[in-house]
Amino acid sequence: MLVGVLTVPTIVKGLGTSGYGILSIAFMVLGYFTIFDLGLSRATVKFVAEHLSSDKLHKIPELVWTSLLLLVALGCAGGALAAAFVPLGVAHLLKVPPSLLGQARASLFILCASMPVMLATDALRGVLEATQRFDLINYVKVPASVCFYLAAAVAIPFHVTVPTIVLVLVLIRMASACAYLQLCLHVIPSLRCRPKFSRSAVRPLTCFGGWIMVSNITGPIGGNMERFLVASMLSVGMLTYYSVPFDLVGKIAIFPASIAPALFPYFSYHGGGEGQEVRDVTSRAIKYLLLLMTPLTAVFIFGAKDILRLWLGPQFATNSTIVMQLVAMLFFVNAFAYIPYSSVQALGRPDLKALLDLIAIPLYLVCCWWLMHRMGINGAALAKLIVTIVDCVALYLFAFRLRALRLRDFASGPLFRALVASAGFFLAVFYLSSLHAPLRVSIALLAVALAAYLTAFWLSAVDDDDRSTIQDLVRQAAAFLGVRGPSRVVVLELDD
Repeated sequence: MLVGVLTVPTIVKGLGTSGYGILSIAFMVLGYFTIFDLGLSRATVKFVAEHLSSDKLHKIPELVWTSLLLLVALGCAGGALAAAFVPLGVAHLLKVPPSLLGQARASLFILCASMPVMLATDALRGVLEATQRFDLINYVKVPASVCFYLAAAVAIPFHVTVPTIVLVLVLIRMASACAYLQLCLHVIPSLRCRPKFSRSAVRPLTCFGGWIMVSNITGPIGGNMERFLVASMLSVGMLTYYSVPFDLVGKIAIFPASIAPALFPYFSYHGGGEGQEVRDVTSRAIKYLLLLMTPLTAVFIFGAKDILRLWLGPQFATNSTIVMQLVAMLFFVNAFAYIPYSSVQALGRPDLKALLDLIAIPLYLVCCWWLMHRMGINGAALAKLIVTIVDCVALYLFAFRLRALRLRDFASGPLFRALVASAGFFLAVFYLSSLHAPLRVSIALLAVALAAYLTAFWLSAVDDDDRSTIQDLVRQAAAFLGVRGPSRVVVLELDD
């Protein structure tokens, strides 16, 4: 993010607004490539994680190579299909200046040709996710992301075109794929065998992946539907008053979005047992998401008007305060939906979420249209909050049914005490906001309330196991910041 903030102005200046717009379209197209993988990348994570025990480890090579071969084939077919629509899309769907039509076509053709590599890269990264080696993933992903921005910025003085920058992106992705492959071979040496396509592995991969694909398609539609409605029913100007607070508050989603990829392989591995491990980790994940999300959400809800007034001026404060408050509640609820979403899919029922999405989208469309007619952009935010609450409640009901959660954890024990502490902090911040004190006084009182909340959480919601884990993490962090050798690669081998 930091490198992007520093280099994007240079890239925009060098390419011009239209050229950078083409590059943005290329990024958008790249993001939608996941539709063509039919959910196989996530299916690879699940089934590799399920087979990590010594008695099943020998089945992993055929799963991984079958998934990779399927993805390469799908990438070739999807790339050819997408390439066939490039001339039509550039000529009629995109308002590209005539002088840049050739660059737009060339950029999209390069991306279409690279689709097999892109899809295979996601699957190889999924193998490392399944083994919970997120450290190795970051050793590749972070430098690759940084290198792209740096390479694009360095190339600008040489008057490169947009297709050249897109080609650099593709080459970096290819290098990432090679690095992921080498790390997979180190972590699971049995993958060094000759690639083999297994028909028996196709059915579970495609059946599970097909339902994931449904969610992958409906997710972006539900995620952006209200923006199109605001722009068409109200105005593009009102869309700005909606989008700006939404995008600002949306940054807090980085916390649940970081936890979910770690939970999914863990739940997949332990899902075949009695479920005790899944329930314990689910309870702890909810508890610590409360610790992270409660203070951030409270600040956005009760400080929305002051934040918008200081950041963007009184006009934004007038038009967007209620939107920011509703959106803050939306992301708070949605953060806790990540956990049952991961457990329901990991426990073999991705169809439940897919069917829920298919039912929710038309209802969401009607609700959003009705509320926007009566409340404007506030109605759009309220409709999204309502559908998020319904989605979250349904996912928790599914998780209870699959025994991934225990009702008694919410009624007693550390999780219950964490809920009480979070509710107390919300009430305290609400009381402080009702005082209408000067901004400096409000900030000081908020700091006191936050200190009291953290203290109450530590004393009441953190058990002995948590304290031991936190102490271990502190020691690891201290060792990492001090003198430390290279990270050891964990090797998974089949016992004799």
